[in-house]
Amino acid sequence: MDSYHGTRGSHVRQVTKGEYDVTRRQVFRWTLALALLSSSLLGCASGRRQGAIRTTDYQETIRVACVGDSITFGAGIKDRVRYNYPRQLDRLLGAKWEVRNFGVSGATLLKDGDKPYWEEEAFDDALAYDPHVVVIKLGTNDTKPENWKHSAAFAGDYADMIGRFRGLPSKPRIWACLPVPAYPERWGISDEGIRNEVVPLVRQVARDTEVQLIDLYRPLSNKAALFPDKIHPNAEGARLIAEQVYRALAGRQNPPRVASVLLIGDSISIGYFEPSKDLLYEKADVFHNPGNAQHTAFGLEKLDEWLGETEWDVIHFNHGLHDVKYVDETGRRVDPAVGKQMIPIDQYERNLEELTIRLKKTGVPLIFATTTPVPEGAAGRVKGDAVRYNKVALDIMARHGVAVNDLYTYAFARLDSIQRPRDVHFTKEGSRLLAEQVANHVLKALGE
Repeated sequence: MDSYHGTRGSHVRQVTKGEYDVTRRQVFRWTLALALLSSSLLGCASGRRQGAIRTTDYQETIRVACVGDSITFGAGIKDRVRYNYPRQLDRLLGAKWEVRNFGVSGATLLKDGDKPYWEEEAFDDALAYDPHVVVIKLGTNDTKPENWKHSAAFAGDYADMIGRFRGLPSKPRIWACLPVPAYPERWGISDEGIRNEVVPLVRQVARDTEVQLIDLYRPLSNKAALFPDKIHPNAEGARLIAEQVYRALAGRQNPPRVASVLLIGDSISIGYFEPSKDLLYEKADVFHNPGNAQHTAFGLEKLDEWLGETEWDVIHFNHGLHDVKYVDETGRRVDPAVGKQMIPIDQYERNLEELTIRLKKTGVPLIFATTTPVPEGAAGRVKGDAVRYNKVALDIMARHGVAVNDLYTYAFARLDSIQRPRDVHFTKEGSRLLAEQVANHVLKALGE
C-alpha cells in the first residue's frame, strides 16, 4: 500500500494515502471557504450585477483589464501588438470602451507556482488601473507538474484574486475564463490537465463566488490549426477569444464583423504584406500564407491548409515567379542555359486553372495579381517570361470572372525607381507602392 510519513516531535507514524487525501481535501475546503467568505463579503459590498455590461450605466469610458498569461499577452502571434486578443476585443467593443492587456508570459494563478501572477508588476498595474471590468484568463501554466503539485490551493487562490479585484474602488464586474485547449501537450502543459483539472475548478470558483464565466475551451476545441506551437493561438485564434469575451461583455451574439483578407504569394507578396496590413488596418485584418507560396504545384498541395477554417472576405493570390525560374534536377536554381523551367507554361496553365476553380468554390471575392517583371540579369530567370505566363493567367481569370490587380503593368512603368538592380525583388518603397495597389483592389472588393 502507498504510504506517506508525517512527523510530530520525535514521534513518527505511518499515514495511509487515504488519510493523507482526506486531510488534503479538508485543508482545501477550509482554505476555499475562507477565501469565498472574503470574496462574498466584498461582493455583497459591491452590489454585484449579473448579465452583460450596460454602457448607459457608465458616464466615463469603460475600463477593461485583461488579466492572464502568454495567451492574453499574445505570445507567438505575428504582429502581436495589433492582434493579441485584448487589442482585437478593444476594436470590437468600440469607442465607449478601453481595453488594456495585463498578460504575463508564463504566469500562474497559483501563488506557489513557478511564476505567480501575484508577484508580477502587471498585477499591481491592473489593480492600479481601477478597472470597471476584469477578465481573468489564467490556469494554463498551472497544469505544469511543478505547479500542479500545489493544486489543492488553486480554487482558494482564484477566489482570493477575485476578492482583490472586488475590493477596488471601481467595484468591477468580473468574468472568469475557462482556459483554451492544448494540442495536446507541450512544455509540461497538458490538455488533459486543463480539461479534467483546471476547467472544473474554474467552473466551481465562478459558481461559488458568483462571477460570470466565459467558456473559451469549447469554442477553441478541434481547432489545432489555430495553435501553431500547440499551446498559443495565432491571430485568428485570438480573434475567436476576443469574440467570445465580446459576447459576454456586450451581450450580443454577433460581434461586429472585421473583414479578413488572405494574401497568397511568393517573396514579392511577403514584401508588400506588412505595408498592406498598415493601409488596411481600420478596414480589415490581413493575413499571408505561412512562408513562401512558391510555384503553382506547391500552391495546389498547400491550398487547403492556407485557407484553413477562416471565413475569408477577400483572397488576393499570385503564382508565377517561381514557376518561370530555371532549376537543375535537384530543384536548385541555375543558369537558364543549363536548366529547365520549374513549371513549364502548359503545366502552369493547368495548375493555375485548378487553383482558380478551387478558390472559386469558397464563394469569396478573388483578386489575381499578375506576376511582376523579371529584369535583365535576374539569376535563374529570363526577361520576358513573366509576360508569357501572365498572358496565360489573364485568359484563365477572364474565363472565371476573377478580378485582376495588374502589378506587372504598374511596376513596369516605374521599374528603375522601385526594383532592385538585376533582381526580381523590390525596394522598401517599391513594396509600399505595390501595397497601395493591393489595398485599393481589396477595398474595392469589400465594397469600400
